[in-house]
Amino acid sequence: MYTEAALPESELRTRVQQRIEEGRLPVAFVRLVNAEAGAGGHECPVCDQPVKRDKVEYDPRNANHHLIFHYSCYLIWQRECARRIRAERANLSERQR
Repeated sequence: MYTEAALPESELRTRVQQRIEEGRLPVAFVRLVNAEAGAGGHECPVCDQPVKRDKVEYDPRNANHHLIFHYSCYLIWQRECARRIRAERANLSERQR
């Protein structure tokens, strides 16, 4: 079930970038995500809104943090993580030359 974001994508992207810089969100490529009915008490670390009981919550299992996201917030976080991981790999390759 897709859940609509409460904020525009550009605002969510900015929040993800800021929270990564602040250390509030990790840079991690997630390979396993649990998607289940919202428990109703978890606040999404991107939009700061609770994942309500009538929505699906997305819980990345290998991020070494307990984080519960809305779908759109999770996707934006993962895109930013992928962008940063690719940039770091490119920097390493450049330094090894």
